[in-house]
Amino acid sequence: MDYILPTFKFVCVTFATLAVGTGARGVVDPVGFSRSFGLALESTKRNETNDTNADARRNTAASRADQQYRRLAESYASLMAVRQLGTGLTLLTFAYQGKWTEAATILVIIGIVVAGTDGFFLACAGSKSNGISALAAGAIYVGA
Repeated sequence: MDYILPTFKFVCVTFATLAVGTGARGVVDPVGFSRSFGLALESTKRNETNDTNADARRNTAASRADQQYRRLAESYASLMAVRQLGTGLTLLTFAYQGKWTEAATILVIIGIVVAGTDGFFLACAGSKSNGISALAAGAIYVGA
């Protein structure tokens, strides 16, 4: 693979730059990062009326559980963002070094495995349009 099309180089650098940007955003704002993929980390709405002390205790326990769930979900979104950031930096490093074959290998893997599973899980979560978008992006990476 001595000659890599300029189109591939453009796609690679564009994807890498976007990956660095979205990854950095996800580290700073994991809730916004997850929302951009169609998986909002919103707290569940609780009934605000407390008729008895038992109801208040149940609501407090549920609220603590909800807060713990949200912290775990935000941590997981941050972990995913760091991986996105790392992928982008790796691709930019390969581009800078002129290692386009290595960059192509990573993009093919991302296009098939990552975008494919992203599309599947987004569709399963009820976000069919985002799932289709992820699959289309994967096809572009593989096709470029």
